[in-house]
Amino acid sequence: MAIPQIKDVVIPRPGDLGGGEWRLNSLTSLVAVFGKNGSGKSRLLRAWRDSAPDSTHYIIPERTGEFDYNANFIQQQVSAQSRRNESQRNFHENYRRQIVGRIQAYLMSRGGFSGEGPAPCAPPELHKAIGRLLPDFELTLKPSATPPYELKRAGKDQTITQVDQLSSGEAQLLLLGLDILTVASMWEIEGTQQRLMLIDEPDAHVHPDLLVRFADFLTEAANRYKFQTIVATHSPSLLAALGQFGGSDASVLYLDRVGVHFTALPFNDVLKELASCLGGHALMGPLFGVPLLLVEGDDDYRIWSQVPRHHVVSFSVLPSGGQKILNHQRALERVLNALREQGGPKSGFALVDGDKGKPKENAETPQEHIGFIQLNCYESENLFLTDEVLATMNHDWPSAQMKIQEQAEGFGGKAELLQAIIGCDRRTHDLKQVIEQLSLILDPKRIHWTVRVASVIGKARPVGQIGEFLGDEVVTALWGHPPVSKADDQGDLSLSVVQ
Repeated sequence: MAIPQIKDVVIPRPGDLGGGEWRLNSLTSLVAVFGKNGSGKSRLLRAWRDSAPDSTHYIIPERTGEFDYNANFIQQQVSAQSRRNESQRNFHENYRRQIVGRIQAYLMSRGGFSGEGPAPCAPPELHKAIGRLLPDFELTLKPSATPPYELKRAGKDQTITQVDQLSSGEAQLLLLGLDILTVASMWEIEGTQQRLMLIDEPDAHVHPDLLVRFADFLTEAANRYKFQTIVATHSPSLLAALGQFGGSDASVLYLDRVGVHFTALPFNDVLKELASCLGGHALMGPLFGVPLLLVEGDDDYRIWSQVPRHHVVSFSVLPSGGQKILNHQRALERVLNALREQGGPKSGFALVDGDKGKPKENAETPQEHIGFIQLNCYESENLFLTDEVLATMNHDWPSAQMKIQEQAEGFGGKAELLQAIIGCDRRTHDLKQVIEQLSLILDPKRIHWTVRVASVIGKARPVGQIGEFLGDEVVTALWGHPPVSKADDQGDLSLSVVQ
C-alpha cells in the first residue's frame, strides 16, 4: 500500500508567536528541522500534530519517568486522541511508563486484527529492529505475560526492570525505538492512510556515536512502515547521519522565529560533506589527538562508527560515498595542512577495500596528514565470515557452509551465488550481493551483519583471522603497534620457553 507524502502544508501559528500560519514547502519523506532554541520547533510540531491527530504522532523532547509496567496506561495508548492529550507539553514525567503501556496496546491491536492472512508486524520483527538499534540488549515481547516484555543485556542473565540499570543514552534510545515501532506497527495493522512521525529533539542526552545508529534505525523503520518523518534537532551529528542514511529522501528546513514561509532544501552532496565534517567533529579529532577515519560506504560507516563505542580504540568516522573518498582525502589534506605542522604522526586514514588499488602518494594526492590504508580482504562483507564473527553465532566455517548448503535453495535467484560460497576463499570471494541472505541463514538472532562485525572488531585489538582479513596495515594504523612483552624486550630470553 502506497502511503501519501505531504509535500506542502499550512499549519496554524499560535497567537503568542504572532498568529497567522506557517507555510512549509518542498517537504521530502525525511525532513530535519534545524533551528535555535526559541525558533518555534516544538510549537510547530505540536500545532502540526493537532491538525491531524489520528494520522500524526508527536514524540516529546523531554522523556522521563520509570521504566516499569503499569496497566493504568494501556487504554491511554490505544487511542490516537489519547496519545495526543498526553503530549501537550515539552515534557512528560511518565513518558517511559506510557511507552511500556503502549507495548500492551500494540499486542492488543495485533490480537484484534481482522484482515485476511496473518497479522502483520509480529513481535520478532520488533525484536530485530531494537537489536539493530541497541545490539547490547535482547528484547522479547511476551503477549500473555505481565509485564508483556523481557529486556536483557545480550549474553548476560541480567533482566532490566528499572531505568537505573541503563545509561541515559541507552534509556533514551530504547524508549524512542519502542515509541516509534509500536505506533508505526499500529498504523500498519489499522491501515492508516497517512502516517506522519514528528520527533522532537531525539538527540537529547544521546552521544553523537549513538545518534548515527539512531539515524540508521529511523530510516530503516520509515522505509518498512511507510511513514513520513519530521525531526527537530540542534545536533549537527544527527543532521549528518540523517543525510547519510536518508540520501535523496532527506532534506533540511531551517526554521526561525520571524519567518512564516519555509522551503525544505535537498540534502545535496555539498551539504552532506559539510554536515559530515561538523557532525562527526572530524576536524576537531585530528587537532586534539583523535584520528579521523574516512570510509567508503554506508555499511563501512555502520561498522566503523560502532567500533569506538567499546572504548578500546578511538577515531572519528567520516562517510565518503564510493569514489568521493579520494576527493575528501585531498580536501582534508588542504585544510589540515593549514592547521597542523608537518612531520608529525598522521591525523587520520582513508580506508579502501581490497578489490581496488590504493592511491599512491604523489603531488596530486599528498598523504602527509591523511594516509590511505587498504583492507587485506576483498571488502568489508568478507569480515562477516571470519572465524571470530562466526563464533558469535555459534558457528565455525564447516558448520556455516553446511547451513548455507541446506538453505540456499530457499533464496530463489540468489541460490546459485550462495552455493558458490561453499569451498570459496573467504578472504577474496565477492559476498556483496548475498550478504543479507548470509546473515539470515547464519544468525539466529537476525542482528544486522555490520553490528556483528563491529562488535568483534571493537572489543579488542583484532588478531587471528579477523586480524588477517583486516591486515597488518589497517590494524597498526588504527590500534598502533602491538605492545612488546618483557620477554620480547629481553632478546634471547623469549627463546628460552620450552615448547
